[in-house]
Amino acid sequence: MRRLFLVFLLLWPAFGARANDGVAGLVAGELVLERSDAIEMAEEDLYLSLEQVRLRYLFRNHSGSDVTTLVMFPLPPIDMGQETDYGFTQAHRDPDDPVGFRLWVDGRPAPVSSRARAFSPEGRDVTALLEKWQVPLIFLTPDEAAWRKLQDRLEGLPPAALDELAAAGAIGREDWMADGFYPLWITHFAYYWKMAFPAGRDVEVRHEYVPVPEAFILSAGELEAGFMADEACTDAAFLAGVRRKLGPDEYAATTGYLLRYILTTANSWRGPIGRFHLIVDKGRPDMLVSLCRDGIVKTGPTTFEWQAENWVPRRDLSLLFVASPH
Repeated sequence: MRRLFLVFLLLWPAFGARANDGVAGLVAGELVLERSDAIEMAEEDLYLSLEQVRLRYLFRNHSGSDVTTLVMFPLPPIDMGQETDYGFTQAHRDPDDPVGFRLWVDGRPAPVSSRARAFSPEGRDVTALLEKWQVPLIFLTPDEAAWRKLQDRLEGLPPAALDELAAAGAIGREDWMADGFYPLWITHFAYYWKMAFPAGRDVEVRHEYVPVPEAFILSAGELEAGFMADEACTDAAFLAGVRRKLGPDEYAATTGYLLRYILTTANSWRGPIGRFHLIVDKGRPDMLVSLCRDGIVKTGPTTFEWQAENWVPRRDLSLLFVASPH
């Protein structure tokens, strides 16, 4: 039996927020394979929305041997010092499954394991130290009240624990702050599982999860200044739609959401993607969406679709959603 090691690189390190009151987002991405001539991504169906990401792959093993792989789905590093800057909803509150990841192989649910490790900003592994003092490695906060739980946990630790955590670089200390201590550690979280690609047979892999888009306050002035023109191709029609939403008030603003998806890592598989089908769902008819994709077709009140055959991705996707002002 031939063995390869694949990396399921589904989320990528987040970029900083682009406007005031920003909320950090986590970037989605493709299955990655250490370069191989054995496994082809024959089909891919990708559904992207603010509420859910769904993927269906059809893989084809062209070799004469079975391929057994360890597949991993890492989240990008989650900086606990971001406080409430991660826009996680109620669906993200489970520390053992922060994005609600689900997997099916050939139509059957497949078990997934997970592992978390914590590091100081300098790279020191502080996992065991945090576990020793029963401090959660990952605490994705949907609101200020949830964040306070972690802060209260730190403040309730004995002085010896606080000194030990501070010396390791896991927490910071500011005498002038009312709270005194704040988290600094960075959590690396990954799902993983084993999967077999039998020789000469297709394998269907499906997965879905709840994305974490970057959220920010957006004004017409920022768009007029060229905000996201290169990354999300905000053209004249899109700008006109935003202006209509904002109305005549020069200080009007609304909420923008940026969902990034890494496509180019699919090029690590054997050859091009045989058939690629993209569905973008903006969720509500009054929501605006912009992305760089020529030839995309509106197929419903909220959906847009794009298809290609024998396709090699040359750039990644950035979807900019703009809501109506409240």
